[in-house]
Amino acid sequence: MKNNKKFIARFLGHPQIIGKDGKVVQFSTQKAVALLAMLATAPNNSLRREQAAAMLWSRSPEQQARTNLRQALFAIRTAASGDALVVSDAGILSLDRSLIALDIDELATGSGDAHAVQSGIFLEGISVNEPPFEEWLITERASQSRALRDALFDLGTAALKRGDTQKALQASDQILALDPYEETAMALCLKAHAAKGERSRVQIRFEEFERLLQTDLGIEMSPDLVALKSKLLTVVDPKSTIAKPVSVPTVVVMSFKTLSDAQEHRYFAEGLAEDVITQLSKFSTLAVVSLPAQAGSKVPSDHLTDAADIGSDYVLTGSIRWLADRLRLSVELVEVATGAVKWADRLDRQTLDLFDLQDELSRYLVGAIPYRIEDEIADKAARKPTNELQAYEVMILGKRMRDTISLEGNLDARALLERAVEKDQSLARAHMYLSDTYVIQNWFDVLDDRDRQKTLYHARRAVALDPRDVHIQDHLGFALHVMGYWDAAEAQIKHALSLAQNEIESMSWCGYALLMQGKHDEAAEVIEAVATRRTNLPPTFEWILGQLRSFQGRDADVVGLLNGASLLNSIGLAFRAGAQARLGMAQDAAFTLEEFIEARRQDQHRAGLPVNVETVEKALGGQRVMWRRPEDWEHIAQGLRLAGMAD
Repeated sequence: MKNNKKFIARFLGHPQIIGKDGKVVQFSTQKAVALLAMLATAPNNSLRREQAAAMLWSRSPEQQARTNLRQALFAIRTAASGDALVVSDAGILSLDRSLIALDIDELATGSGDAHAVQSGIFLEGISVNEPPFEEWLITERASQSRALRDALFDLGTAALKRGDTQKALQASDQILALDPYEETAMALCLKAHAAKGERSRVQIRFEEFERLLQTDLGIEMSPDLVALKSKLLTVVDPKSTIAKPVSVPTVVVMSFKTLSDAQEHRYFAEGLAEDVITQLSKFSTLAVVSLPAQAGSKVPSDHLTDAADIGSDYVLTGSIRWLADRLRLSVELVEVATGAVKWADRLDRQTLDLFDLQDELSRYLVGAIPYRIEDEIADKAARKPTNELQAYEVMILGKRMRDTISLEGNLDARALLERAVEKDQSLARAHMYLSDTYVIQNWFDVLDDRDRQKTLYHARRAVALDPRDVHIQDHLGFALHVMGYWDAAEAQIKHALSLAQNEIESMSWCGYALLMQGKHDEAAEVIEAVATRRTNLPPTFEWILGQLRSFQGRDADVVGLLNGASLLNSIGLAFRAGAQARLGMAQDAAFTLEEFIEARRQDQHRAGLPVNVETVEKALGGQRVMWRRPEDWEHIAQGLRLAGMAD
């Protein structure tokens, strides 16, 4: 690590702080090193004092924790021979980056040589024995491991291109030591052996990897890796690649026509189109481009031709009419191949504040368009022969089944999503949806250890493939929840919320995750913010909102929300039965209870479990894992008792 600073912090592998003289700084407690690592990975390298104290001394009273923190800061300064590596200002602790260089910085920026970095796990060997710190460490190790794997892969690929096969092989082996299931690393490994003329090693390493996937994860090798191995054994070509573009739909967003000569109206129309493009571009399931608008009320044929020429599947066009203090937006989503209008809408609004109005309209359009396109693709895919489906189409069909939030639907979805992953290992959302089928199954019956590991594996694969996708980020929180890492799950959900902005579906699920965490007030703030932004509430959102209302004691709202399509599953039925019982609707509650009992019988049968739902414990006991606070599970159980179910 090139450095002109006084200290170097190495956190990858066994942690060390090294002075300019090359000597290792000796600390009197591992918590001092842990504090430095927490600051090194925090935004702006800063933490609030109370947050640091709570994570490192969670078992101590608040006053004692603050005292312990002061002692740790003194220990750091003493070990550094009086240099203030940590600066405290207005309750904020910060690393003095003028004094200390970090090995993890080089991975984050892609600079430096990853071969020179210790490739052990982040803070290897550290022992603090504080639950909040340990859960933070699990998440941070995963993040740093991804960064190290990416740096090693880039270096290995570059080494292979310049003919340095030994360094390419070294890089692939280091990645596989960090993640033994990483297929891109195995592809690099096979290509390096082939470039060295070691064809027998290509076959041996391939077979070892194949057995590992089957034994540990119960999955088959991806077709791409199988094809690469076959190619390398016949024609040695170190420049071959297993990467291929994912066939996602493309939508062209045209500037909205404004039927007004006022300059501010023209700026509004241009800004609205730009906002829609910006927000849609965050969806990994869409490719988005823009074209300028022309006069006229319909999509001009030359725009359809232009869209077809660039391979676009859909065109979004719109017009804005102004009348005094009112605005009318008309939009159409047109299929390029046929010219057919697949979706259209008209919105009338008052123009009290143009900036707020622009935000509201862009949120609405971004909340509608991706799902309209997904529905269209799913309808077409359902009519195709199975052997003609692309990985993306199989994934969308699997997502449609997953969206039922039922055990039966998710078990069916899993088979489809496993096929999608087999067809294209690089499809990040396919990994996410596959992981989510296990998350949802865990809501009905506890997963075994192997399935829990699959949940986290596919969630982390999705993040590694597309870390910018907010849906993938919020899903990782649910996967950590399944593992029982409650604090890490909460931190991940709050991270996803910070990225969600206008993505209201992700916000909805983040709100539900906070509800399961027992953070009712925080959940209400998020969920109710979504409710004010949506013009119509889908069944899944009403299912979430109904559960929130139950915990808020608003049983009449629960009965109104959890009704018909929004019941979704046995969870919705349990909340509805309890609400009806508390409202004195005894006959209705008894009827809903019977529906709940039958739904749980079906759940247990589909999960391959002995069917026994005669008591609250037998029917609902497995769902304790959903709720962090025991009293939240007890709230649901008590509702079933009031409805007439035996304890």
